[in-house]
Amino acid sequence: MWCPTCRAEYVEDVRRCPVCDVDLVSELPDEAPEYIPETWKLAAEYTDEIAASLAEGLLEDNDIPCKLENLTFHAEPIAVSQSFSCVRIWVEEENLAAAQALLAEADNFALCSECGAAVKKEDAACPQCGATLEDEPAGD
Repeated sequence: MWCPTCRAEYVEDVRRCPVCDVDLVSELPDEAPEYIPETWKLAAEYTDEIAASLAEGLLEDNDIPCKLENLTFHAEPIAVSQSFSCVRIWVEEENLAAAQALLAEADNFALCSECGAAVKKEDAACPQCGATLEDEPAGD
């Protein structure tokens, strides 16, 4: 079974996508994959699909167009583990700084002092550049 929205695959017994809250389909329609244009830049990367969706909503509410790239592996109605979960948020290059600053202002985010990416405050390392994060990340 497949989610027609996020295109995640689920076991046969699952009927609704818990992330998108839509009915699953037995086959996905053939369609060209949605590519991220080269001019779009990675604004943030998450291991939590819900946090990524909230961040997407925050950006859209502030008129910053964005695209979610969900690379999460699903073997059940939920992600198998956070080590198999990856959701990226891409924005147009001219909106990158504004998007990263906006995400950093949100309660759960800060800016990486090395690359400026928005990171979760509890992260030990930046998912974008791998830099070790301090107890009080830049942006607080």
